[in-house]
Formats: sequence, structure tokens, C-alpha cells
Amino acid sequence: MDTRKILSKKNLFQFSSYILVGGIATVVEWVLFYLFVCYQKWDQNLSLIIAYTISTLVNMLMGKLLTFRNSSVVNKSTSKTKNLVKETLLIYLVSAIGCGLNLIFLDMFTYSFHMHSLTAKILTTGIIFVGNFLVRKLGIYRDNLESAINEKVN
Repeated sequence: MDTRKILSKKNLFQFSSYILVGGIATVVEWVLFYLFVCYQKWDQNLSLIIAYTISTLVNMLMGKLLTFRNSSVVNKSTSKTKNLVKETLLIYLVSAIGCGLNLIFLDMFTYSFHMHSLTAKILTTGIIFVGNFLVRKLGIYRDNLESAINEKVN
């Protein structure tokens, strides 16, 4: 594998942008999780699922606007509606897997290692973060040079 291609300016910018977008979505998730667990006294797993679902929407919208704006969903069709539905379904599928892994790690850290729910959530987020970026970068989106060129021309 060519390290120069992996460490290209574009890939580094995209990963930096993903850190910013992911950071904002993570703050949304953590704040909601904290409010649900500490103030509402909800079960940590229910709190995680609801907070994760909402933060996924924030991440998807900001990611499309900032991080993956010149990329298109895999096997793009001519229908914008179909593309949006496909993109949303793929992102939520990946997020469902990430949420499942979050639940596993969260329960492991809180029940086996007796960590506080919020501390366990923060640690769990760090474990899942890089995997989510790679799945979106390599699995959901592909660079769309034609649309990037058209965007600059228009």
C-alpha cells in the first residue's frame, strides 16, 4: 500500500474535517447521554441508543456538508432522492453496528470494570471513532472528481 496516497493532503484534510464533525456530533451524544442518565435516570443502554441515533443525524448532515462534500454514495443513481435514501440507510446501518459495539463496551466497562457510565462512554467513543471514519471513507463514499470539477467551474 502506498503511504504517500494514504497521507495525501486530501486524505489528511478529510480526516481532520471528520475529527471536527465527529467531535461536534460526539459532544451532542455525550451531552444527551449525560442528561438522559444523570438527570432523567434512564437506563444507560436506552440513553446510549437515543443519544447515538440523534448524534448520527448531526454527524451525517455535517459530514455531507463539510467532510464528504465532493464524494458520492457508492453506486450512485440518477435520482437524488434514491441517493439520499441509500446514503442515509448506509450511514445508519454503519451506526447501528457502531451502536451495538458501543453497548458491548459500555456494559463491559460499567459492569465488569465498575466505571462510571460517562467515563465508560468516553472511552468507548474513542475505540469506535476511527473505525467509523474508515467505513465511511472506504465503504459509503467514493471520491467524485467529476462533481468537484463541475462545482469549481460553476
